[in-house]
Amino acid sequence: MSDNIKNTTPAGSDSDAEKPDGQDGSSKEYDNEASTGKSGGMSRRKALKYLGAGTGALMIGGAGGFYGYRKSLQLSSAEASRVSKAKFVFAGGSIGSLTVAARLLRAVPGADVTIIEPREEHHYQPGYTLVGAGVYNREDVIFDQGSLMLSGMKWVKDYVEAFEPERNRVITRNGDAIPYDYLVVGLGVETNHGSVENLSKALETDFVSNVYNLEKAGKFRRMADAFEGGRAIFNYPTGYVKCGGAPQKITWLSEDLWRSKGNGLRERSDINFFTPRHTVFPAVPKVDDAVRPLIEARGIKNHFHHTLRAIDTSTRTAIFEQSSESGETREVRQPYDFFHAMPNFRTPKPLREGPLTREGIGGQLSVNRNTLQHTQYTNIFGVGDNAATGAAKTAATIRKQAPVVAGNMIDDILGRELSNSYDGASGCPLLTRYGRCMMTEFDFDGNLQSEWLYQPTRETRFWWDFKVHGLKRLYRHVMLNGYV
Repeated sequence: MSDNIKNTTPAGSDSDAEKPDGQDGSSKEYDNEASTGKSGGMSRRKALKYLGAGTGALMIGGAGGFYGYRKSLQLSSAEASRVSKAKFVFAGGSIGSLTVAARLLRAVPGADVTIIEPREEHHYQPGYTLVGAGVYNREDVIFDQGSLMLSGMKWVKDYVEAFEPERNRVITRNGDAIPYDYLVVGLGVETNHGSVENLSKALETDFVSNVYNLEKAGKFRRMADAFEGGRAIFNYPTGYVKCGGAPQKITWLSEDLWRSKGNGLRERSDINFFTPRHTVFPAVPKVDDAVRPLIEARGIKNHFHHTLRAIDTSTRTAIFEQSSESGETREVRQPYDFFHAMPNFRTPKPLREGPLTREGIGGQLSVNRNTLQHTQYTNIFGVGDNAATGAAKTAATIRKQAPVVAGNMIDDILGRELSNSYDGASGCPLLTRYGRCMMTEFDFDGNLQSEWLYQPTRETRFWWDFKVHGLKRLYRHVMLNGYV
């Protein structure tokens, strides 16, 4: 992370994780170090960097153990020779694809690995919310794509245009046919602006943005800084959602920002969160039970069973469809002065309109949710957001999915039963306010994992610091190097 990270604690926010909620503490030392990057001995900011990196290593070790990691990569020379003869192609240069590819190369340094990815910039997308919150700068979430390619990775700088699984090949936009023995699909998902009428037009105005795009995240921060009060609206979309905690987190952080500014801004601000779901965090009931009263006590109004359908930019009105338990619906019109507007998500066109999906899964890659193997084509695997696993779509899932995909491809090559299983593990650092975070990890069924470590129903400064200073290092130096 660059040394120009902005202030992470607005005036008036708690700076000591051990102080009771709502008790103000001085944050000048932390803010000065964070904003200037000065060094003279070991500053608190530097200490937090090392703490984040060290804790990240410990977490990975705790997840499987270094011994287990090493053992899982051990192959005999004969087995490694067989694996090295297979051609592995990765559709997309996402965190999922690159982590699987890196882990494969850790096991078999001579593996034949090809990455199809047109972009030369790789974005650390978990950092978009922090850009919108004013904690990160734009450059803090950009990597040079080439710097992430390990030795042995062949890079095809082109878009995936079509899949031809019957012929074991991928067609690129330039018309090249790239054959494979094994294909890993890691194309991610994208926002579908067409799912909300007039959203694209609204995003061009000075009152609407969101944090699911780097440029829009920067715009969102400028809007939040300029907000002088009125009705602020935030919404959650239907269907599968990339980083499902982000719409809530940016709502809570915005409220905390406006509260910290004083001058009656918070009192002049009517903050509303609209969601089609029946509660704030239904995926994990224990966390929802802790979060919902905490947020509502801050005066944020939650509106359940509301789906955003359209935006009237001429009158600055959001148009929702509210559903009842009986199935009846009615139109609800909400004027706004500030709007974090979320559309639905979809997979890229070659996947959603191609032969690798099926009915009823929204264009996602059809996979066995445990083995991550395609349900029809056994030499195709999926990783990350584009796979129809039913798990939360976060970067944290990759830490558990990558070893499964790499291990099961090796099993298949060697004629063994697939021995690796994904349990739906995912995680979400819920940034409840500046300087506070609830860290959660959960499985397919919403059961919390490693509660002793995360203490997921507590807001703590430790996990805030880990999110800001540690997770990007975990992403860059552990996951992308195949150490999972």
